[in-house]
Amino acid sequence: MSAPTFDTAAGVMRRALTLGALVAGVIAVVAAVVGGLLTGGPGVVSGLVGAAFALLFLGVTAASLIVANRFGGLESSAFFAALLGGWLVKFVVFLLAMLALRDQPWIQPVVLFCAVAATVLASLVVDVLVVSRARIPIEPSRR
Repeated sequence: MSAPTFDTAAGVMRRALTLGALVAGVIAVVAAVVGGLLTGGPGVVSGLVGAAFALLFLGVTAASLIVANRFGGLESSAFFAALLGGWLVKFVVFLLAMLALRDQPWIQPVVLFCAVAATVLASLVVDVLVVSRARIPIEPSRR
C-alpha cells in the first residue's frame, strides 16, 4: 500500500480557480443565450460581462491567497495584509466598474446582476467542494 498523497494550499486554490473558470464559462454561455432571448444584444453583452466580471474577482481572491500563503501562512501578519490588500483592490475596482457601467446603453442591469450572482454562487459551491475534498495535513501547534 502506498503512502497517501497530500495537497498544498496553493494546489487547492489552483484547482478551485480552474473549476471556477469552467463553471463561469458555462454560466457565461447560458447567461448570454438567456439574456439574448429576453432582451436582445444588451442581454448577450451583459451576460458575458457579468460572468467575466465575477471570474475576474474570483481570480483575484485565489491569487491573493496564493501570494499571501508565501508570506508564512496564518502565523504571519504579512499573510493577512496581502489578503486584505486583495479584498480592498476588489472592493475599489467593483465600485468603479459599477459606476462606469451604471448608465451604459449596452448593459441590461438585470441580466448583468443575475450573471454575476449565478457565477459567484456557483463558484462558492465549487470552492466548498474542492476544499472539502482536499487532503492537507494539519500541523501541530508550535507552543
